[in-house]
Amino acid sequence: MNRVSEDATDLASSSAYSPAALAIETELEASFNVREGNSSRFLGVEGATVSFGKGDARILPLRGVSVMFERGTLSLVMGPSGSGKTTLLSLLGCLLSPDEGSVFVDDVLVNQLSETEKTAIRQKKIGFVFQAFRLFHSLSAIDNVALGFEIRDPKQPHRLEMARQLLDQFGLGGKCNQEPNDLSPGERQRVAVARALAGNPPILLADEPTASLDAQSGRNICQILRNQVDEHGRTVVVVSHDPRWREFSDRTITLFDGQVEQEEKNL
Repeated sequence: MNRVSEDATDLASSSAYSPAALAIETELEASFNVREGNSSRFLGVEGATVSFGKGDARILPLRGVSVMFERGTLSLVMGPSGSGKTTLLSLLGCLLSPDEGSVFVDDVLVNQLSETEKTAIRQKKIGFVFQAFRLFHSLSAIDNVALGFEIRDPKQPHRLEMARQLLDQFGLGGKCNQEPNDLSPGERQRVAVARALAGNPPILLADEPTASLDAQSGRNICQILRNQVDEHGRTVVVVSHDPRWREFSDRTITLFDGQVEQEEKNL
């Protein structure tokens, strides 16, 4: 039975950042034979079906879903609660495996990879942003972001300096030493985004990143993630009920009852 991990703390303490995963990272980079340039299968799923439970309790949050995300785009995934949005994001983040179908991450077919190999892809290629920030409250803002660099590359020197530069970019240079509880919700989410971007991952997955924010703070996060596409060429997928994201996204994918109901271009 599938289980979706939605907590960054859970990720940090699990095999997602285990020594075994770190040890095989270089080997994976050499062996995946990643295709260069624009690929129709850069990121996405084909014929993906996911089930939870057994017998009469079995549910299908995704049923034969096929959707691809192009490099350097921001895609918005919407739909009512229970439509399969978070399940789709979990597939893209290598947190969940489909019962049927294929999952592609940075041009790699990940279905048949071991859990350790999936962990290495998640560690190297994907940044996560959560609704509830998922920061470590005992750490300062700069230490939270520096942890992102350490997780992706424990041998990376100057982590604090690079973390400070990221926080400066998001207008938080003067609050580097403050702990999350001393920051506003909007500031906490900017710290969380900075941590997700530590180590320069090509893919950013965001689950309801503006749901806990006021109007102006939410718009700031929308613009920050849009800039990651326009200025850095990242691929961003946002799951949200927030209609403000339509203004910042290249397209909107609407899920309903575990299937793609509609796709529309926004920009």
